[in-house]
Amino acid sequence: MSSSVKMSSKHQIVVPREAREALGLRPGDRLLVTVAGDVIEMRVEPHDVVTALEGLLSGSTDTEGELWPEARGE
Repeated sequence: MSSSVKMSSKHQIVVPREAREALGLRPGDRLLVTVAGDVIEMRVEPHDVVTALEGLLSGSTDTEGELWPEARGE
């Protein structure tokens, strides 16, 4: 999906209805904004950051602590 939006004189934009509905956005929800060159990326900010990060390293195979020797003081 792609839409064109216009910035207001107060530098505000409106997230198109189709995008709001597809993402389940509600008033008060927060978006994370990232800029890379001439690209602006907006992502839905999770309500609970801890839950969003849960399991991030679950696939790690560093059971012997080989990847982070400095963490062990070596």
